[in-house]
Amino acid sequence: MRLLLPLLLTLLMAAPVVARAEPFANSRFEAIDGVRVHVRHWPADGAARGCPVLLLHGFGGSTYSFRELAPALAAAGHDVWALDLPAYGYSARTPFPGTAGAALAPWLEAKGRGWCLLGHSMGTRVVAELVQARPGGVASVIYLAGNPIPSAKELRSRERFKSPRLRRWLAGLVESRYLREERIGDLLAKAYGRPATAAEIDGYLTPLRQPGTALAIMNGYAAQWPETPTGAALDGVPTLILWGENDAWVKPEVADRLQAALPSASRITIDGAGHCPMETHVADTVDAVLAQFAARTPAASAP
Repeated sequence: MRLLLPLLLTLLMAAPVVARAEPFANSRFEAIDGVRVHVRHWPADGAARGCPVLLLHGFGGSTYSFRELAPALAAAGHDVWALDLPAYGYSARTPFPGTAGAALAPWLEAKGRGWCLLGHSMGTRVVAELVQARPGGVASVIYLAGNPIPSAKELRSRERFKSPRLRRWLAGLVESRYLREERIGDLLAKAYGRPATAAEIDGYLTPLRQPGTALAIMNGYAAQWPETPTGAALDGVPTLILWGENDAWVKPEVADRLQAALPSASRITIDGAGHCPMETHVADTVDAVLAQFAARTPAASAP
């Protein structure tokens, strides 16, 4: 989280554009806790043979981040869902009334049971909140390149964003500039550990150009954090800590701290991967995710 401000100042300096009604072939928009949320669904190939899966993206990301992982899990028999958290992707730039976990828990409960959850980077904090709420009987969890238990430094950073004046000032600063393709390309190259393609740059850039993104993200960062979870509260669900060997955004020592808090969790490090192994090391990521989720028997879907 210490990288939040520089990322905001570089990722979000964009002119507004108008979003397409349905950004992807499997897009839909649902009202979740009163907020318009962009949701994507990849039905399992054939009869569902695995647990239903929810994928939650990280900072600056969206459902686009799972463009390779989601269909691979669906092909293996999992019913897969992903959504853009409010302020990101193609969802509304208005926050949930409470925390993201509080909004998503009843939504998950209504869709089925026995959920397998994967959060990437910032998305791990939402997963952790859902683990504590246990909607639909959470069956298995993966924390990918993110630690949901914030450090003391991260907690101090969050406190600074409680000032509305600071958030407005930063949003004005961000929106007074413009986003260059080469700059986001540089950021993605650092996250990927390799140069980003033109399609990848566009995949991240387009949703970040939605109106009001900068202020919405800062407001959400300030206001929508759940209570800080403890290892004891999270350690009762089968868990995998999945990390890239060369993650330059969230260093592997952060994974060490998470593993110390969750002694029963297993851990896999993907050789040569950076911060986004689900995009750059797809086969290794799919293998690790399927192995973690394979033992989870799907429960009957809710009506």
